[in-house]
Amino acid sequence: MRCEKAIEKYLSLDNNQSMPLSLMFHLFTCKQCKKEIEDLRTTFTALRNPPYTILLGNEIMQQIMLHKAYYQTVSNFNWIAAGLIIILSIGSISYSDTLQWLSQYFGNKILVPLYLVMGCIISGFIGSYVATHLKKLEAIAHSIMSLLR
Repeated sequence: MRCEKAIEKYLSLDNNQSMPLSLMFHLFTCKQCKKEIEDLRTTFTALRNPPYTILLGNEIMQQIMLHKAYYQTVSNFNWIAAGLIIILSIGSISYSDTLQWLSQYFGNKILVPLYLVMGCIISGFIGSYVATHLKKLEAIAHSIMSLLR
């Protein structure tokens, strides 16, 4: 059992419901989940007894500060491959049987909405690339500006 699944299974239990055997086995083998569930139990017992005074100690705040921000990056190869797939797909639409069938059914009225959709797809792709690479593009712009001076 994965750790996320174990914590999720523990949180889905009712107040006095016993833990399933698979969860108990996972807690026996995984010290991190065992500690997290013990922390959850102490928090739950503290919430049952008023007044609700849960203080964030220095230890917890230090653990929060130690967590690094998570950034997922996509390689430039994947961006180029996705762009090529989009461009080749758009280029091959004019040769497809589906477009010919749509043209027979709707006439030339289908071309304008189709080209608008294709333009939105390309604009969205380029916009997402620019949004995810803004700092790199800014550095390139500064270097170009310094060369022009």
